[in-house]
Amino acid sequence: MELTPRTHVLHGNINVRMRDSVLKMLNVKPGETVLDAGCGLGYFLLKLKDSGATLYGMDVSPESVEYVKKHITEHATTGAVEQIPYNDNTFDNVLFCEVIEHVEDDEAVLKEIRRVLKPGGRVVITTPSLKGFRAHAKLKQLGHHHGGEFHYRDGYVPEELEEKLKKCGYRVVETRQAIFLLSELIMELTKVVFLMKRKRFEAQSELLEAQNTFPYKVLRMMLAVLIPICRLEDAIFIPLFKRGHALMIAAEKV
Repeated sequence: MELTPRTHVLHGNINVRMRDSVLKMLNVKPGETVLDAGCGLGYFLLKLKDSGATLYGMDVSPESVEYVKKHITEHATTGAVEQIPYNDNTFDNVLFCEVIEHVEDDEAVLKEIRRVLKPGGRVVITTPSLKGFRAHAKLKQLGHHHGGEFHYRDGYVPEELEEKLKKCGYRVVETRQAIFLLSELIMELTKVVFLMKRKRFEAQSELLEAQNTFPYKVLRMMLAVLIPICRLEDAIFIPLFKRGHALMIAAEKV
């Protein structure tokens, strides 16, 4: 069976689903080159498969890279964002989702991404926002210090990350927040259920083992109803409160 976004295991992940707007922020055009730096199982690359762009994936997990190479794009490689294995000025766009909080020297990584971007190229970054209602809740931290999930920081306030981007040679184009409250509570609950059977979480590839379990199938059915409600909540309350769990910033190389 051909892999599609609806059959991808991360279609059952509310954190990923609620950040779909990163693809609009990336604004990929036919003929461009796109790198997903820290691609995991390649959900966003899969959603870009019909964009007409040449897609590249990179991740520290060999299992995740093998999955992406088999199902999504042959241009997938194992590597770390501290030393991206591509030449200068290679990519029109870089997607950098839920990774920057895991690296020790965030400014060095932003400069490394800038190196592989073409002049005027765009990066879209997502990371936890410290302005979320549950930014400092104990359940939010669950799993944050497991192996490949180790966090050097719990997230950023928008102004802090915008300043770092400017300092590293970017022009900030757009800043958004997502995941207001209901979706964050659902996300915390799913982490609790997942970690009841697994004490550690190392990489997205581990989710492949869970996709045929009864709890996962129930979650997917629930999300069919809950995702539209959560998106409506975001649309109403984030503009009012300017707070959300996920921070998303688009910036261009200058």
